[in-house]
Amino acid sequence: MKPSDFRRITLLAAAWMKDSLKAGDSAIDATAGTGEDTCLLADCVGPAGRVYAFDIQKEALKQTRDKLEARGLLAQTRLFHQGHETLEEIPELAADDRIAGVMFNLGYLPGGDPKVATEAGTTLRAVQSALGRLRAGGVMTLALYRHPGGDEESRQVEAWASALGRGYNVHKIETINKNNPPYLIVVEKTE
Repeated sequence: MKPSDFRRITLLAAAWMKDSLKAGDSAIDATAGTGEDTCLLADCVGPAGRVYAFDIQKEALKQTRDKLEARGLLAQTRLFHQGHETLEEIPELAADDRIAGVMFNLGYLPGGDPKVATEAGTTLRAVQSALGRLRAGGVMTLALYRHPGGDEESRQVEAWASALGRGYNVHKIETINKNNPPYLIVVEKTE
């Protein structure tokens, strides 16, 4: 990869997933949004794998479904019209021991209503649940944004990640010469 491939944190998160996932794995897209991350995960795990994608907005799930269908990736994907904090309530997901990747792209749907956004309380429940489902050697990426409402969520998620101890490597990647840029936290589960 070239350094220019990492000009956006979402591209860096995608590169990390491409490097971590293999055919037959399972993955979670905790914030389906426009469907790009869901498609990336579905492509990485292939037809023998599984992707669980969550979003509270019907429009987000429609965009995601349309992209998956257009790219021939719908068969290995399960879409859930519910918040990511409910992921532990999905029996199929709870029984899946192949989860090797989890992506969170927090904030609001690009082009959507910015008032409908992820929130610290539900996000913290979701990241904790997702981390419990992630197998050893798996990776979780968290794209965080410093916008009104997102500041508090970012601070709380970062504090949660910083407190992870033995068994995890936690990385924070950010651009330091810009005002309040988005940033990425990557959690590697080592044990």
